[in-house]
Amino acid sequence: MNTELHAANAILERGVRAKVRAPFFCRWIGIKNINLTLKKLYAGTLFRISAYYVQTGITEEQLKEVTAHEAILLMATHGVTISKAVACGIINSQFRGWMFTRLLAWYIRENMPNSKILMLYEICLLHNGTSDFMTITRYVRMLKITDPTGLGQKAKKGS
Repeated sequence: MNTELHAANAILERGVRAKVRAPFFCRWIGIKNINLTLKKLYAGTLFRISAYYVQTGITEEQLKEVTAHEAILLMATHGVTISKAVACGIINSQFRGWMFTRLLAWYIRENMPNSKILMLYEICLLHNGTSDFMTITRYVRMLKITDPTGLGQKAKKGS
């Protein structure tokens, strides 16, 4: 598991590229595809994506083992929210995200296959900091830093 975590972090440092059909004005001058890159997310972006994730109600197991039929059902019921989460991750900025998330989400929905959108959504959620947060939380819980028995002086027996 540790190797998988390091591999995911190395991939996210460079970014995961997804090819999307270029807009009309780019195709007119000969550019057929554009690359959208999903890199390691900032904390604020991760919070916004987490809010989109909670809105969908999808579990981690549903994302890991998605069949073609389940992918179509997920996109039919939660496609707008999932594409907003992916667009938010690609933009990875608060101000630009506020301005362009809806536009990029619409563009992604219209020009990218469902499987790629769900793959990017899975990468946003499962490999972008939440595992590190959970590992640290479990480690701190094991240490019991604020355990009352470890604090203060030991009681002395009476005189």
